[in-house]
Amino acid sequence: MASSRDFLLAVNYPWLTYGADFGRSPWGYSGIALEQSRAAVAADFSRISSSGVPVVRWFLLCDGRSGIRYENGIPVGPDDLLFTDIAAALELARQSNLRICFSLFDFLWLETLAAEDAESQTAEAAASFPGRNALQFPGGREALLEHVLIPLFREFRGHRALFAWEIVNEPEWAIPEFQRSPRATLPFAEAHAFFAEIAQAIHEESGGIPVTLGSARLAWLRAWSEIGLDLLQAHYYPQLEKDQNLSLAAQLAGFTDLSEPLWLGELPARDPAVRNYSLEAALAACREAGLAGAGIWRWRPPEPAGSDVAFGSVEPERLSAWLAQSAEFRV
Repeated sequence: MASSRDFLLAVNYPWLTYGADFGRSPWGYSGIALEQSRAAVAADFSRISSSGVPVVRWFLLCDGRSGIRYENGIPVGPDDLLFTDIAAALELARQSNLRICFSLFDFLWLETLAAEDAESQTAEAAASFPGRNALQFPGGREALLEHVLIPLFREFRGHRALFAWEIVNEPEWAIPEFQRSPRATLPFAEAHAFFAEIAQAIHEESGGIPVTLGSARLAWLRAWSEIGLDLLQAHYYPQLEKDQNLSLAAQLAGFTDLSEPLWLGELPARDPAVRNYSLEAALAACREAGLAGAGIWRWRPPEPAGSDVAFGSVEPERLSAWLAQSAEFRV
């Protein structure tokens, strides 16, 4: 575990538009290199930096809808704007003295479409999502690694505005050993092997950028402890942890034996389903447990119909106040 003086506070951006920030999307282009997008991010990054937070977590490829060229549903390379948008985001981060943890893709891309979803897709919709099922078979996963991810790591090798490459966000929701759902069909053994391959590629090609993986729960963290991660990561939402019958501090006490540093990549700004939840108390518990840091979900307000609307968004004043009260700790 890290010293409490090394505690690093982060925020989850996590996107301007889900799946459309980097590269062309099926609905057109709205990437970060556009003047309007750059202006919005620059304003956000300025406020984040002013609040005292040094790291931003940002979703990159999401469910595969943007930034990738496909042939017969298989990735064959980045599109013509993917790297341009990533470079723009990193430059904006550099200008605001921030670093970015890019989450390469989301669990939604690993999920199998439910029968009702598949039946509701028209031919036009299917055509607009040529890579929707690309990660459902080994050949597609290997193609993503070889033709998109490795070129990505090489393009931004050792970039100073990169905090980490995160392999995937909450993959357990797509793995039947963790989640009983018709959508969860990717066997754990295949996921484990694929993620280990990505970790190895990051170590070989990224110029020393750390690798992490966003596990959905602390209870599932150890499943990924042997794939070569430099920074272990779990997410914590109190309403999902009721089956543990333990406080956050008590859960964290069970991870003192980890060989790599641990941070909570997602910690909700609020959780109305849990009456006594306090963001400030949760941050204090993380720091006192010797964690490397925590990332608050989320900076930008959630979409009105989003599944995370109840968690709200972070208030910069609360961040500044917490940091001020913890001034004896370096962030």
